[in-house]
Amino acid sequence: MLMHSVFFFSFTVFVITLILPSYTFSYSLLTLSNDYQLIMKSLTQSTKETATRQLRQGKSTREVSRNLRISVSSVIRVRKEDKENIPEPHPGRPRKISTKTRENLARHFMRGDLRSLKDGQRFVESVEGEHVHITAVQKNLRQEGIRAYTQPNKPKLTQEQIAKRLRFAKEHIHWTVEDWKNVMFSDECSISRIGSFGKKYYYHKRQQQQYLPHQVQPKQQGGGKKMMVWGCIGYSGVGDLCWIEGTMDTDTYVDVLDRRVRQSRKYLGMDKRKFIFQQDNASVHTALRARNFFVRHRINVLIWPPNSPDLNLIEHVWAYIKRELDKYPESPRDLDELWRRVEAIWREIPMDFLHKLYESMPDRLAMVIQNKGRNTKY
Repeated sequence: MLMHSVFFFSFTVFVITLILPSYTFSYSLLTLSNDYQLIMKSLTQSTKETATRQLRQGKSTREVSRNLRISVSSVIRVRKEDKENIPEPHPGRPRKISTKTRENLARHFMRGDLRSLKDGQRFVESVEGEHVHITAVQKNLRQEGIRAYTQPNKPKLTQEQIAKRLRFAKEHIHWTVEDWKNVMFSDECSISRIGSFGKKYYYHKRQQQQYLPHQVQPKQQGGGKKMMVWGCIGYSGVGDLCWIEGTMDTDTYVDVLDRRVRQSRKYLGMDKRKFIFQQDNASVHTALRARNFFVRHRINVLIWPPNSPDLNLIEHVWAYIKRELDKYPESPRDLDELWRRVEAIWREIPMDFLHKLYESMPDRLAMVIQNKGRNTKY
């Protein structure tokens, strides 16, 4: 009998020992679940707004959870409530540069506050508080559509010149392409016998130590001499081109006008009654003798804004000629050969090239107005 009692007691203790841990574990899970629900319900509006803001900035769910000391599930629920405005989570390594920082980075580059990738790197590190590689800065700028470009050479404009450019654009913005067809554009240009009129590149392996003949650009001491040419263009073609030997002074300029302008106007078939002559504000152009020439021959001169090569169509013709000169494998032996090349290129300037230049005038003026008188892309 005693043995039976001992056995029953031992068996009961054994069963309780087996059941009790399971019950305790279940009770613990129930308690944790209740605590979790309490945490979910106890998120304040301020915490939710902060979590939403960080998610919109591109921070990961775990990052927000860690920053705000709330559960990952809470962050997931916040994400679901505002999923239209929160970017999709990105798998893999979390981003070092948030969306907000990337947008601010792009804004500072566009305003000119930051000028180099090094500047951008310092800016990001000051905001994010950790090191970022310079290539990460470049990648984030590209995501905002920003790339590096070579700075173009543009005239330095004074406030007075900016105001005059803006006034000119506003006064002529209503002119149509048909109106601009009545204008003959003119200017001088200096051309070197030897030299490149643009960037040239060569390719090689890094371990190469010696330049090959095709990898260098010959340069002659003293520049190899230059020539100055004067020319004029119209919508229907190019006018006269002349080589100015010596210095362009007032007497030389008036002589060029007398021999070339009216002859070119007739050759290009421009209406004498509607004809307008364009020239920049160089001192020889605005001298008294030059002004008297226009008055004597009843030629209307377009009042031109200062420092405005981006509006003078013939500047693109000079650039075209220089590009074509660069295509010659050898430099000209002397200025006479250079003149023959320039003259040959001048005669073969494509008509549609000139048409596109004239047709761009309304857009050029619109851009001057848009830029408030400052330089344009042209």
